[in-house]
Amino acid sequence: MGLVLAAFTQPIPLPTSIEMVEVLAARGALYFAKDLGFNKVIMEGDSEIIIKALNSGGLSSSSFGQIVKDVKVMSSSLMSVLFSHTRRQGNRVAHGLARLACNFVDFQS
Repeated sequence: MGLVLAAFTQPIPLPTSIEMVEVLAARGALYFAKDLGFNKVIMEGDSEIIIKALNSGGLSSSSFGQIVKDVKVMSSSLMSVLFSHTRRQGNRVAHGLARLACNFVDFQS
């Protein structure tokens, strides 16, 4: 039906790159979905590099390659996981969550 069933934000201290933030967020969201008992997950992200890596399993030699592998292993334990690229301008929900996360006290420390 295309409804948002859960939302997740997490502070990521001292990220080394935008790609690292995206892949860490994907891993955190996937663990969150599994904890909630979801078996079918659609994960949207605005980093085309990370979404392509998650769909292909590539970029293993990159600084975030091991995290990509971790996400792939976790996703294989679920019935269905779809990684979808969504342009930043087209995903107001994710943008709103990111802005909300910046207001958390722990995030500002």
